[in-house]
Amino acid sequence: MKRMTVPSLATSFLLISGHIGGVQTSAQGQSDALRVIEVTAKKYEFSPGEIRVKRGEKVRLKIHSVDEDHGMKLSVYPEGNKDKSTSGLILANPRDNGRVDKGNDQILEFVAHRAGTYEFKCAVVCGLHHGRMKGKLIVEE
Repeated sequence: MKRMTVPSLATSFLLISGHIGGVQTSAQGQSDALRVIEVTAKKYEFSPGEIRVKRGEKVRLKIHSVDEDHGMKLSVYPEGNKDKSTSGLILANPRDNGRVDKGNDQILEFVAHRAGTYEFKCAVVCGLHHGRMKGKLIVEE
């Protein structure tokens, strides 16, 4: 039986757990980088209003309101999908979806699991045209 030294055991543990130097890695040793996208919310619009990501990508949306309280509510099911048993976006913390803390940016982290178009909309009634404050997240293959 081969004997492992303490440094070898530590290295093996880090490789198995998927963490090396604070970078998340997959079983193949590839980096699973987190893509950060900044979104600005202001009366009746998000900028950008259309966001494109790749399937399998880990994404952090950082939503910042410039005029008053707004928030983003992101659909986790692609448009036209009748199957609600499996979401296409896997949220890191589902309670953050639509949550608005006054004076703080809203952070939504997810993995784009399934290709499709996902709607997002304002989560706080912000005026007469609140219902028009929408955007699209497009997950591409």
